[in-house]
Amino acid sequence: MPCEFTEGVDYDYEECMKTSKPADCTWVNADHPLYILYTSGTTGTPKGIVRDTGGTCVALHFTMKHIMGIGAGDSYFAGSDIGWVVGHSFIVYGPLLMGASTVLYEGKPHLPDAG
Repeated sequence: MPCEFTEGVDYDYEECMKTSKPADCTWVNADHPLYILYTSGTTGTPKGIVRDTGGTCVALHFTMKHIMGIGAGDSYFAGSDIGWVVGHSFIVYGPLLMGASTVLYEGKPHLPDAG
């Protein structure tokens, strides 16, 4: 089903790839912060949880390979919100570490029945 693009917000992947340039990796220490995820939990007060790069990447690599069986060239879908730790882990970082493709879906699946 075709969709309308909003100028300055939506970008066509194929068009962007025509002008893209490779970027070198940036090496960081294992304890370098990978991301900060804010949660209010049951208190209603936001708290920032810092995930370190080394531990997070080792755990995700192990999980993707040995538990989920995902490797280079595979496609993977995780039905989570990208703003939650599961989404960060298994929609973004896990597939990226394995050289796998990931499927992004914003919102909840509603066909044929969300129930």
